[in-house]
Amino acid sequence: MSTIKDVAREAGVSLGTVSNVLNGKPNVKKENKEKVQKAIRKVGFQYNMAASFLRTKTSKNIGLIIPSITNPYYPELARGVSDSARIASLTVFLCNDDRDVSKEHRYVDELLSKGVDGIILVKPQMNLTELQELNRHTALVLVDVGEDIGTEFHVINVCDEQGIIQGMTLLRQYGHKKIAFVSGLLESYSSKCRVQTYRRCLADYGFDYRPEYVISGNYDWQSGYTAARQLMQLDDPPTAIFTSNDLMALGAIKSTLEKGIRIPEELSILGFDDIDMSNLCTPALTTIHQPKYEIGIESMNMLLACMNGETPKNGMKTILETRLVFRDSVGYA
Repeated sequence: MSTIKDVAREAGVSLGTVSNVLNGKPNVKKENKEKVQKAIRKVGFQYNMAASFLRTKTSKNIGLIIPSITNPYYPELARGVSDSARIASLTVFLCNDDRDVSKEHRYVDELLSKGVDGIILVKPQMNLTELQELNRHTALVLVDVGEDIGTEFHVINVCDEQGIIQGMTLLRQYGHKKIAFVSGLLESYSSKCRVQTYRRCLADYGFDYRPEYVISGNYDWQSGYTAARQLMQLDDPPTAIFTSNDLMALGAIKSTLEKGIRIPEELSILGFDDIDMSNLCTPALTTIHQPKYEIGIESMNMLLACMNGETPKNGMKTILETRLVFRDSVGYA
């Protein structure tokens, strides 16, 4: 069985360098790290993580809890976390809680029992007291939480307000006044922020707020399909539908095309996320781009700083920007 000495000999580096690579220390030169990783593969070295944990009190594992693996938004975020974790020689336990607080609790307990060094929790369902308790037990980064969460947490958010304003501005420029909005589940910070910003934009533009134009979806394409059908059956249907994510927008496109409604000639549809599928549908979806992969990278970088007892480069709270991606689904009213 190969040993750490065999790895050092093959890589042409010191035992200390090999140890630093195995333990994820950040002060190893990139070329030396690559030499060690190549040597590990060549000599077939198997690292004893259990023994390492006893020595260093770290497991080299972190947990990532997401709401839905079936929504293409989250795998791209997870890839950002995974790629950054791999560079830091960490392993990611990916957990899917289906937006169920009982599952979230169970995953948190399981991750803590495995001795993970930190947890990234996306759209947390737990209450403030529970999050505070978790924050005392492990390094913790929260993604998509309200601005009132407090200063004790490490937080990554997207500027949802900016994205809604970008979309509403576009629709206004194209002459739309009858704009419907399909929200996500309103227990999340981002969904509430998007609805509130939509209503504020209507008021700023002098457009009427019409309750029948606002429908709550659950982020899947079926809820967008149903919402669009309901909206287009109104006596005075909207000329544009703005959805809180792309999957619901794709469902809305499917629903309206089945009814023979032309997009964008008779109805404009605007999404939010910019998942890959939004560019593959016909017509291609105009949408608000969220930096999904970058959210994952920033979350992992923030967690690493937290694990090392350091102040994150951008502070305790990071807000990433959105941008408009114009394609084919928005036209003039």
